[in-house]
Amino acid sequence: MSEVEMTVDEPIEAGVVHRSLIVDQAGTEPVVKLMLNLVPGDRVFETGADVAFAVPGVSGGGSTPALRHYTIESVGRVPFEESIDITLYVRGHGAAESGGVASWLSTLAEGDTVPVFGPYPYPFYPPMGSRSNMIIIGAGCGMVPFRWLAHKVQARRLDWMGKVLMLEGDRTGLEHVYQNDPRRDADQYFDTATYRAFEALKTRYSATTPDRGESTVANMDALWRLMGQGSVFVYRAGYRSVAEAMDRAMAEHLRLAGRWDEAKAALQHSGHWLEHLYG
Repeated sequence: MSEVEMTVDEPIEAGVVHRSLIVDQAGTEPVVKLMLNLVPGDRVFETGADVAFAVPGVSGGGSTPALRHYTIESVGRVPFEESIDITLYVRGHGAAESGGVASWLSTLAEGDTVPVFGPYPYPFYPPMGSRSNMIIIGAGCGMVPFRWLAHKVQARRLDWMGKVLMLEGDRTGLEHVYQNDPRRDADQYFDTATYRAFEALKTRYSATTPDRGESTVANMDALWRLMGQGSVFVYRAGYRSVAEAMDRAMAEHLRLAGRWDEAKAALQHSGHWLEHLYG
């Protein structure tokens, strides 16, 4: 399954009980910490699962709303009540998300209410074997959707022998090798544990000198080369328009009709291509 398929249930009305700014640095997108209180009923909300919010004025097809997903960072049961508090991190997305869900959530204040959809299972699972290669692509969204994937890989404590290539970019998702730099990427991980999880993944790719440059072509070469080195899992998240631009760019780069589509289809068929796209 290449894209996570989810049933949209009726939302649960949640109240904002805490809001704080946890990343506020010049040159980076702000990150807001939100704590929402809700009555779960028979739904089970767990750390690492997703909740979603409807995109204002956008349909996901038919009567289904278009949704933006956020990972639950923590869950706490409220004493002597049937409610729980769930904590989320909301990262701004600049012009790509102007007027969208991230902008709206970022303006919520304590006492406001918001409809919450879900919970939904986290869309990415790590490879079972320690020799598999991993390609992680943030299509206009950075590495934020992959934080829990990094934690899951780290929690397995394997002697990892595979390679990991992490790419991100706003045009095709392939413009930059993710550096996990505390200054440049302050809005990407939010805490020390996630920084360490990404750092462990980042050091698994022994990039050649050309791959270190900010060259989309070099990154496409690195991606294609790693896809040809045996067992590989590709994880892609972000904006559908950016992902489509990536597919076109890779097809043109390989200069052979159908070559990229065939490679992608083979990975999808084997469950080695996992993606979550929106917009």
